[in-house]
Amino acid sequence: MKLIYSLTLRMKKQISILLVFLFSIIAVDQAGNHFFTPAKANNIIRTHIDSNNLDTFPHYLPEEVGMNSATLTRIDSIVKDGIADRVFPGCQVFVMKDGKPIYDKCFGNYTYESVHKVLPSTMYDLASLSKTTGTLLAIMKLYDNGKLKLTDKASDYLTFLRGTNKENITIKELLFHESGLPAGLPFHTLALEKNNTPSFLATAKDSTHTVRLASKTLKYREDWVSKIPSAEYPSQVSDSFYVNVKLHDAAMQMIAKAHLYAKTYEYSCVNFILLKEIAETISGMTMDVFLNNEFYIPMKLNEMAYLPLRTHKKEEIAPTLKRDFLRNGLLQGYVHDPDAAFLGGVSGNAGLFATARDVAEVYQMLLNGGELNGKHYLSAETCNLFTTTTSASGRRGLGFDKPVLTNPLHSPCCISAPSAVYGHTGYTGTCCWVDPVNNLVYVFLSNRTYPNDGVNKLAKKSIRPKIEEVIYQSMKIPPTPKGGKEKILSSLTSIKALK
Repeated sequence: MKLIYSLTLRMKKQISILLVFLFSIIAVDQAGNHFFTPAKANNIIRTHIDSNNLDTFPHYLPEEVGMNSATLTRIDSIVKDGIADRVFPGCQVFVMKDGKPIYDKCFGNYTYESVHKVLPSTMYDLASLSKTTGTLLAIMKLYDNGKLKLTDKASDYLTFLRGTNKENITIKELLFHESGLPAGLPFHTLALEKNNTPSFLATAKDSTHTVRLASKTLKYREDWVSKIPSAEYPSQVSDSFYVNVKLHDAAMQMIAKAHLYAKTYEYSCVNFILLKEIAETISGMTMDVFLNNEFYIPMKLNEMAYLPLRTHKKEEIAPTLKRDFLRNGLLQGYVHDPDAAFLGGVSGNAGLFATARDVAEVYQMLLNGGELNGKHYLSAETCNLFTTTTSASGRRGLGFDKPVLTNPLHSPCCISAPSAVYGHTGYTGTCCWVDPVNNLVYVFLSNRTYPNDGVNKLAKKSIRPKIEEVIYQSMKIPPTPKGGKEKILSSLTSIKALK
């Protein structure tokens, strides 16, 4: 009798485990546009994602890395509520633990009106996430190669800063956002007719991004813009819209003449615009070419690019605005940020487009100490320096954003994120956070600015931190079942044997 009773209890336990797991699988399968097939359990840390081979893309059960599948399904509910509330029309959410993809979901459509579903290959405008996924990589590589020092002055490389009150700004101050430079500058006004500048909307300003401009019909100077490209008008701003080559130098002069504030923390896109200029001066090539050569091409990041319409179809890219006041039309495949747009689309503050999978690869490489798939892109020492060094105030890392532990309500991260976390957010509705303590990479990409970016519901509803908090909660609840897929199959076999 005791043996029968023991076997009965064992069978009930195994059945309950199986039901919990199956419920979590069904819930996840019904929530998004894409569901993955888990890879077999193993002890190998996966080091490369092939975004092109979507059908055989490797994934792992959360239980294999000590996480709870049922808890992670809460992400689906958060995202679905966001789409229903018109916070964003669609998004990608990607999570890696111990180098293994354990959550990879696409939700919604390109727009609220369309039936064009978001796919793993859909590229999003990263906005300011470009700072750490693009510009910072270039600076880290040049530092790694001994081409620059953090104490170097920006004016050592940028002649237009010499003889100005900006000539003593250091690279470290630019990275910490402690240069005293303004948050942003209206480069587009250089190409406007006089007395044709729209007013600023104070309501569109937030703590980490520059202001948005009022909608108005604009008239551009005929000698500064063109409908067709040429040697004189090489930089494309949008469809049939090119700006004069002299606009770049005029923009740099605008920076040189800008008011300089106290050298305390003030988030500034201008800082990273200058860092891009420094990277190009040292490398002798445009930053997009440098990054392609050093990182993106050898890492096989085929869905990561500046000026993505050079290599991808417009239909592969989520739109960011239904009608942009500067370019008077739909923005799809052209950078949303006005400064980056008028600088030709390859800028230090914005301009990079990518999928969540490719973004995750970049940060997994950093988490690995500069290595991915057996190839070293940066030294472990450089990665450690840039990802662990913080400013005196503790607010920023070397180019990276950080959690604000002293004021969680104003933190870009969730309350459970440890101080070691680093990453960045983007105005269009993006973020990537890396947790070296728990070996996590979390990516969220969306086009929350579509159809317009007047109200940032994504920030107001704290959707990105809420998803991040679910990820941490999934590590606190015991995984069910422990051991992953093989444990489940073993349980099924045992149940059948007992019958």
